[in-house]
Amino acid sequence: MRYIRKKFPRRYRGGGKKRRWAVWLVLAVIVIAVFCERAISGVSPELIEEAARGYVLECISEAVDAEMEEDKGPFVNVEKGSEGQVSLVSADQERLNSLRAGVLERLSHSLKGRATVYVPVGSLTGVGLFNGRGFPVPVKLQLEGSAIVEFSTEFTGAGMNQTCHRLVMTVRARAYSPSKRFETSVETETATVLAETMVVGEVPKMNLQQ
Repeated sequence: MRYIRKKFPRRYRGGGKKRRWAVWLVLAVIVIAVFCERAISGVSPELIEEAARGYVLECISEAVDAEMEEDKGPFVNVEKGSEGQVSLVSADQERLNSLRAGVLERLSHSLKGRATVYVPVGSLTGVGLFNGRGFPVPVKLQLEGSAIVEFSTEFTGAGMNQTCHRLVMTVRARAYSPSKRFETSVETETATVLAETMVVGEVPKMNLQQ
């Protein structure tokens, strides 16, 4: 009897190797997941606190950037005297109030509820050489937070007979995670310069009503 060799289409060749690679890939993912879960269980409170602080700072930055994009100012009105010198700098209260309300509204959503922070996988090994390295591992937190927004002015010398006036917005935020597994509490703040005015000669009056 003559043996006839059957030829299979190319798409059927090497199927076994592909399946073996798929199995190894799934096993690797499972091993990494188990390692991360066990490592996260023993993660230090300081590491969770640092990750939570980074998350809060990111929330503040996103809220401020979004509101500043909607209203780029100017946030101050400058009045000049008969000789062209700056005599009065007054804040635009309507714009400042709107900016404050917008930032607080955004933070009231982002600082409350479930949040995901990320910890470098190397920091979970306990090995100093790997600290801060590797891919980010997500950690779920249940946050309760609040924020306040304040405005202030500052004058700094900018050369001979020159003064730089700045209008600064400070955002202070607190966040607390009551989770028994990842309990943490953080407080942080950021400062954003809303306006700068260069003054030559006598320092003018400043009107900033809160």
